[in-house]
Amino acid sequence: MADIAAKKQEWTACLAKSKGAPSRCEKLEKDLAQASKLAGVDCCIAETVGLMRCTGGSQRSRGCSEEFLAMRECNRAGGRELVRDGEAYGIAPGKAGVFNSNATALAASTPPTRTLQGMREFGEDYAKTLGIAPGEVRF
Repeated sequence: MADIAAKKQEWTACLAKSKGAPSRCEKLEKDLAQASKLAGVDCCIAETVGLMRCTGGSQRSRGCSEEFLAMRECNRAGGRELVRDGEAYGIAPGKAGVFNSNATALAASTPPTRTLQGMREFGEDYAKTLGIAPGEVRF
């Protein structure tokens, strides 16, 4: 286990210096993937690389919400609580106890599509809750 921790630390340090190009650390990534597979440990390699590629590329304009969610769930101390279930997400096996009875309906939803109109509407609604009228500017 200490070997995997050392390999992960080395890979993470390489990623930090890679200027957003995970391919620069490919050898370390393969070594870590092999060691973690043999030990039965999930080191979140695919999630890390996926998030880095999304945030560093043209896909960033769509928000990278799926990649962020995958990374968050992979890094949970108690293991994943939400898992991909087709086009939506569901509660992971054995994790129903950490959610209330309404959670299945909430977790099975999909994130809204990011649009300029959607962000404007949210901003206007949020401003109203703060007592700011439409078109009014406060600093």
